[in-house]
Amino acid sequence: MKDKKTEENPEASSSAEVRQLMDLLRTLARAMGFSNAALARRADVSLASLVRYFKGDAEPRLDFVLAVVRAIGLDVREFFEMAYPERAEATAARQRIEKILGPIRPGKILESPPPKTPEPQPEASPLRREDIERMLEDLRRDVREIMEKQATGNAAAAGDEELDLPSPRNKSGKR
Repeated sequence: MKDKKTEENPEASSSAEVRQLMDLLRTLARAMGFSNAALARRADVSLASLVRYFKGDAEPRLDFVLAVVRAIGLDVREFFEMAYPERAEATAARQRIEKILGPIRPGKILESPPPKTPEPQPEASPLRREDIERMLEDLRRDVREIMEKQATGNAAAAGDEELDLPSPRNKSGKR
């Protein structure tokens, strides 16, 4: 239940909630054996900021909270599950969101699909000299056959009528 003070001033409510999160974070850090200095070093945050936030003199930014949570060895989700145990009944807003999203589940929206496993490729064997020579011989034979077919086709056409073919061009394009 909200008291009249928090209903009138929503910032007071969020400040109280931030204070609770920082108290939990400080308690967890102490339970894990961290001093303020060691935690600040491990989280790569300023010691002065850490002390100020733990004392409640200022409200931290989200990136600070996440860095400290990770520094004590918790997954961010674990920390927030500890801070906000599962509710017996979802709020009206959550129910509406789930209805709108349908099969898409919050928390799964931003997950990328698992990487595809590459299909196995046939093992390539190095070409041997004999293989290359056989391929070249096949190519020469194919080219000879094509040339013979063209020559026979051209000879038959030339026998029927005389072809008026343009003379070949040189590199400059002149005849």
